[in-house]
Amino acid sequence: MRCLGLAQHLCDGGVSCSLLTTGAEEPVLARWREEEIDVQEHQAERGSLEDAAATLAAAAASGAQWIVADGYEFGSDWQCAVKEGGAKLLCFDDLGGASFAADLVVNQNPGAQDLSYDMRGGGRVLAGPEYVVLRKEFRHMQWEPSSDAPRILVTFGGYDRGNLALAAMGELAKLKEPFSATVICSADARGLEEAQAFAASHGKQFHVTPPTDMAPLMAAVDLALCAGGTTALEMAALGVSMVLVTVADNQEPGAAALAGAGCARMAGRGVAALSQATKTLGDLLRDPAAREDMGRAGAALVDGRGGERIAEAMRAGITAP
Repeated sequence: MRCLGLAQHLCDGGVSCSLLTTGAEEPVLARWREEEIDVQEHQAERGSLEDAAATLAAAAASGAQWIVADGYEFGSDWQCAVKEGGAKLLCFDDLGGASFAADLVVNQNPGAQDLSYDMRGGGRVLAGPEYVVLRKEFRHMQWEPSSDAPRILVTFGGYDRGNLALAAMGELAKLKEPFSATVICSADARGLEEAQAFAASHGKQFHVTPPTDMAPLMAAVDLALCAGGTTALEMAALGVSMVLVTVADNQEPGAAALAGAGCARMAGRGVAALSQATKTLGDLLRDPAAREDMGRAGAALVDGRGGERIAEAMRAGITAP
């Protein structure tokens, strides 16, 4: 999604973009095609030298001046092979501490500016929340507070293998404070059925949906229970207060930084953290002033101009001697 956001910024500036991918699901590809962006697929293993060769061939065929890579599979060997093709290389990263042959490395997570990088080719690092890339649907959207019972959004990323969303509903149902919740269930088909059955047994308190257009949902809630990552940064930009339950190692540093900035509260990791997360949500449901303070902190942290700044750095990389 952050690659899509960057492509949208570039296309708005008159730059043509293509997506080269392997193994992506059709709904994701359809989102790119909606932007009239050329989508190409190949079968090579991600990050392999065969993948590098396919990437170079696609770049040469389209006359690409930049290759943008997002994924932990794209290690040093892949980067060096791609760089030999002559195009500039930008790599998204979340962890820091690695060695890169890229011209630009972008780590958009709060606190990333304090991480170290070994830029072997003399490239540049763009780090911190000023480089958060928002898709265009978020750029001009504003959060609207609820006049009824507070609304909660529950989401744990693009694929919720353990159906954390269902477990979260079980905990939320214990709250005595009034609320309604929209729950994004990204488990498999059986997991979605189980989550919808739970919601049906609790009147109108829960509404369960598979992954959908998130921007209007985020702008219509007062509080979110979510994992870290891009979704949390989008929530911050909209000024939505959050309780974070991380589900992956790469979410930990950014989630801690969001909590440190005052726009989120960390509950812990995985299903074991849901009880504490629910207690924290209860506290915030009773404290609208705290929610407002957290929302203001988030909007101040993520100003929505990250894509613009990255695009400017890419243009400078092309024109520099």
